[in-house]
Amino acid sequence: MTVNFPQLRAFVAVVDAGGFGAAADELGVSQSAVSHAVASLEREVAGPLLVRSGRVRPTVLGERVL
Repeated sequence: MTVNFPQLRAFVAVVDAGGFGAAADELGVSQSAVSHAVASLEREVAGPLLVRSGRVRPTVLGERVL
């Protein structure tokens, strides 16, 4: 498993901001970049990290990663 800082930073920003768009604004990157970073992290940990309905929140696995 190879997890990197940009992936973790994007994931934490999404949880803190409650969404991908707000996280992208905070990080100064595109929403697509945040989405790709989180998706890559989810592949590395072999599971979903976020519940993506309504306000984004971490799954049980996401809580463990946090």
